[in-house]
Amino acid sequence: MTNTAAKMATETPKIVWNEGRRRFETEDHEAYIEYKMRNNGKVMDLVHTYVPSTKRGLGLASHLCVAAFEHASSHSISVIPSCSYVSDTFLPRNESWKPLVHSEDLKSSI
Repeated sequence: MTNTAAKMATETPKIVWNEGRRRFETEDHEAYIEYKMRNNGKVMDLVHTYVPSTKRGLGLASHLCVAAFEHASSHSISVIPSCSYVSDTFLPRNESWKPLVHSEDLKSSI
């Protein structure tokens, strides 16, 4: 593991909201989770998570999801987990976020 990778593995990465690009991303813009707003801004559809191969295994995808769910929670927005990472990996491991999941089945076809 390189010094950079070791440092990232021990520190919580800073995740920023890039409203213009409709995503939450790492400061270097390399890892991100994209969303689409639905139902007049009341629902955030998490459609895609990307972490470059050089940064996989460090928990970045989970940190991106937490940032998106915290944003949704603080803005009274529900979440559609269209991205398979969110629905199949993140939510089963982090059940405390499940109450934010939108009750209607509006999964994106992306």
